[in-house]
Amino acid sequence: MRIANATVSDPVGFHLRAAGRIVKLTKVFTSEVTIRYNGRSANAKSIMGLASLAAEYQTVVEVEVQGSDEEEALARIIELIEVELGKPETVE
Repeated sequence: MRIANATVSDPVGFHLRAAGRIVKLTKVFTSEVTIRYNGRSANAKSIMGLASLAAEYQTVVEVEVQGSDEEEALARIIELIEVELGKPETVE
């Protein structure tokens, strides 16, 4: 199990679009991912769960990852929350 903190870079916080981007990324990994904020937790593979956390811009969330690909998953999720959410989503 790996745990790290991340500062929310999206100026709007964890709204549905940000939550959707997190879910899209976490579903690539087999590890279980939980995000905690303000005494509540959510499965990072659940868009509604993440949006319900209502984590605001520049607040700190805790990310817990457990599974066979936890190191890579944690690194990518932290990068997404701290950097990529603050930028417009690119279409691939």
